[in-house]
Amino acid sequence: MNSAKSCEMAVKAAVMAAVMAAVMAAGAVSTAAAAPGLETVVGGVAGRGNGSIALGCTTFVPVPELSFYSFTGGGVPQGGIGTCGYIGGYTTLTATAAPLNQHGSLGPVSIAPPANGSQFTGTADARSIYGALGAAAHASMSVVPDQASLALHHMAGAARFADTLTATSALVGAGSAGGVRYRFEVDGSLSAPGAQAPFFFGETYVVLDVKHGAGATEQLLNATVRRGSVGTISGNPPPAGWVTGIGSLSGGSTFVSREYSITWGQAWDVEVGLLAWAYGSADSSFLSSARLVGFEMFDAQHAPVASFGINALSGTDYINAVPEPQTWAMLLTGLVGVGGVVRRRRAGANAGLAWPTLRG
Repeated sequence: MNSAKSCEMAVKAAVMAAVMAAVMAAGAVSTAAAAPGLETVVGGVAGRGNGSIALGCTTFVPVPELSFYSFTGGGVPQGGIGTCGYIGGYTTLTATAAPLNQHGSLGPVSIAPPANGSQFTGTADARSIYGALGAAAHASMSVVPDQASLALHHMAGAARFADTLTATSALVGAGSAGGVRYRFEVDGSLSAPGAQAPFFFGETYVVLDVKHGAGATEQLLNATVRRGSVGTISGNPPPAGWVTGIGSLSGGSTFVSREYSITWGQAWDVEVGLLAWAYGSADSSFLSSARLVGFEMFDAQHAPVASFGINALSGTDYINAVPEPQTWAMLLTGLVGVGGVVRRRRAGANAGLAWPTLRG
C-alpha cells in the first residue's frame, strides 16, 4: 500500500473515530429542550488540508452544530476549517414559526494536487415543520481519484423540531403514570454508485433521533449505504417496504420508538431530528421524509389507552394533522381524476341522446 493511500485511510479512520466517540458520548451530553422551536443545519467541508500538526490539523472532532444527533456528519479539524486549509462550514437557522427551509452548496473545491485535478462539489438541504422533517445531502468527487492524503469531502443537512406535549384521557386519571411511543413514517433513498476502488470513496447515512424529556438523544433509524455494498437499516437488512442493491437503498416504512415514561396531565418535552450525510460521491435524499404520524399511549400497567388527546405548546394538532402541500396536491389530482371518470361515465350513459338546442 503506498504512503498516500495509507495517510488517506488513516485520516478517514481518525474522522470516523471522532464520530463514534460522539455517538458513545450522546448519553452524557444532551441539549436542553427549547420547546417549541425549529432548527435546520446545512454545510460541508472539502479541501486538501495543510496537515499542520502544530495547528491541530491532523486531529478531527465532531461538527459542533450537529451535536444533538447520534451521528455528527463526519469530522472537522480541531484547529479550524480555514486554518487547516479546508473550505466550507456549517450554518444554523432557527425559528418558531413553520416552515423553516435551508439550502447550502460547496465547490468546486480541489481535493488533490493540481496535477491530479480531482474536484469536489456538494449540496445540502433541510426542512423543518412541527411533526415533519426533511434532509438531503449530495456529494460528488470528479472522476479523477482523490489522492490527497488529508482530503476531506462531505456534506450534511439536518432538521429538528422541539415541542412540549401534554396527554389527557377520560380513561386515565390526571397525575397517573403512563407511557408513550412515537410512530414515524420515513421514506427516501440513498446511493453510493460504483465498485470499490482505491481513492474512490462513497458513503452515505440518514439518521432519525428522538430525545424525550431530560433523557439522552436516542437513535430510532440509521440507514447506510457504502460504495460496493448493499444498504442496511440500523445494521440489519432493510424491513418490508425498502429495496436495496449494491450501492443503493430506497423505499419507506413505519418506525416506532421505545416506550417512554410520562405523567398523564403533565407536560413533557420532545425533540426529533433527521440528519442526512454524504461522503465522497454519494447521495442521501430524505427531504420530505420523517413524519410523526401517531402516538401509542399506555397507562401505569402498560396497557394501551385507545382514547386520548395530545395538547402541544406549539399549537400543532399532531393527531389530526393538516396534510402538507404535496399531500393536498395528490388529493386534488385524485379528485380531478375521479371527476374525469364521472364525466366519462355520464358521457357514455348519455350517448345517442339528442339534447335540445337552446334558443334566445
